Amino acid sequence: LFEVTPMKLLKPDAKCRYLTDITPATVKALGCRAVLIDADNTSSYDLTTDPLPGTEDWVRSMKAAGLKVLLLSNAKAERAKVLADHYGIPVIGMAAKPAPFGYFRAVFTLRTSPKKMVMLGDQLFTDILGANLAGCKSIWVEPYEEDMRDKYFLLKRKLERLVAARWD
Repeated sequence: LFEVTPMKLLKPDAKCRYLTDITPATVKALGCRAVLIDADNTSSYDLTTDPLPGTEDWVRSMKAAGLKVLLLSNAKAERAKVLADHYGIPVIGMAAKPAPFGYFRAVFTLRTSPKKMVMLGDQLFTDILGANLAGCKSIWVEPYEEDMRDKYFLLKRKLERLVAARWD
């Protein structure tokens, strides 16, 4: 039997500053051929459909390298679709991360296996946890901007920093 601890479920395979810092070579080195990207504060400004600087070119470079890209977001389906249309990629909105169901839908949409997908997102308790529960690789991207949604969200960001400090 193997032991799964909460710390293992929250630990990404890698961490980087921006989504655009991740290269096709990085994705392929993880053994992946599909990339799942989060919306808010990862590929778009928080709570908008406005792509972050350089993300449209980044998506094109991933696709040009032969990688499949899909937007996997907890945002309402309509808003997520507008952002995905900017990128020309498929979308799964209302993904209910960290539940693995959205990730499994991505498996069918992209016709690949979870172990061949990498999730790129800014939240440990949704993006990274969900990827690990679904058997995907994950890269934790720092939030593009400081979240100021509410006290709950600020507390969640503090908890993420505490968890991350235990990895070192």
